[in-house]
Amino acid sequence: MRIAAAIALLTLAGCQSAPERIVVPEVVHVTVPKYITPPAELTRPCPVAELQGRTVADVVEAANARKVALEQCNEQLRQIRNLGESQ
Repeated sequence: MRIAAAIALLTLAGCQSAPERIVVPEVVHVTVPKYITPPAELTRPCPVAELQGRTVADVVEAANARKVALEQCNEQLRQIRNLGESQ
């Protein structure tokens, strides 16, 4: 009986004709972005000039002050964009 079991075991073990081929995984390099915190002076709010009166001169003065504030904000944004390029 033991001999029959051993023969059956050897017969079943030899059923597979070829061993499975092991697939080696491919190495993949992933670029991970590095986030940086901009300096506080570049993230401070830009002042908004309020209209002080109702004359044409007051409106022109407020418009000019808003233009200066807008240019300041654009400069801050440009400096923030350049932070990533400098590294």
